[in-house]
Amino acid sequence: MTHYRRQIDLAASPATVYAALSTQDGLRGWWTQTCDADETQGGRATFRFGPHHKTMRIDRLDPGREVQWTCVGAHLEVPGMAPDEWVGTTIAWRLAPDGHTGTQLDIEHVGLTPALACWELCRTGWDQFIGSLQSYVEQGKGQPFVPADPCAATAQQAGEPQAAQASDRIERSIVIAARRARVWHLLTDAEAFGRWFGADLSGQAFAPGQVARGPITMAGLTHIVFEVKVARIEPQHLVQWHWHPAPVDAGVDYSKEEPTLVTWTLQDAPDGATLVKVVESGFDKVPPQRRFEAFRMNSRGWDAQLDNIRRHAETS
Repeated sequence: MTHYRRQIDLAASPATVYAALSTQDGLRGWWTQTCDADETQGGRATFRFGPHHKTMRIDRLDPGREVQWTCVGAHLEVPGMAPDEWVGTTIAWRLAPDGHTGTQLDIEHVGLTPALACWELCRTGWDQFIGSLQSYVEQGKGQPFVPADPCAATAQQAGEPQAAQASDRIERSIVIAARRARVWHLLTDAEAFGRWFGADLSGQAFAPGQVARGPITMAGLTHIVFEVKVARIEPQHLVQWHWHPAPVDAGVDYSKEEPTLVTWTLQDAPDGATLVKVVESGFDKVPPQRRFEAFRMNSRGWDAQLDNIRRHAETS
């Protein structure tokens, strides 16, 4: 059965990429700041993401060429998913010079297959964090998971600097090689939107003052209902709607909370492309006990969703 695999070209030397994958500082720079990692073969590396964690045995360290891990411990707190699905899976990072000054990186997560309940969530997560790795090795700054209180995190060393707290807004943008009309259709036709976003919006419509709702279709997340109330539509330019961010707990009545505001804007870009911007604001009104986790989940989620709409606009 097909497992997760991705190949990416990085504008960084194999030595730089290897350091990002094999040192504690490197792993904290792009994956999670709550990471404790040995830097020797046979050691352990533990990666924490709030209540979730994964522990890897470091099976192979071949400088500039390969890093290989086996997951020996895991805990994932997501309804409907076994907490230890990663245990026994292996992750290989293989590096090769690209013939110039960069690196071709091949990633394989053997055992992470569509048969697992966490497949869609974890596939999306890998895509997001590999993007963070690319930013880290090419620009010196990644987008790792940041704990709400790094000083209280179990694995943090005394004296480490405080990480930045979640702010009130998330802003993302992407240039899509497709005409504005094509992108606009994917944003404002509810059924077309659902196909790339991962929600069944059959028979729904986006219209100012109206609610559109339907179940999320991604494996492991089907207990979540996508629901937005459209606030404003300016043809070919702007769409705004309110929703409740990260409504992952079926036992919580999110209707009692203040929603956030999601604003999409479109602009023409060179060569017939379209610049898409999304801003989600209002996280300061989300209840404190879940504010940071909602901000973290949606920060990663918007990265993935912009990539989804790009792929649909450019290929379908």
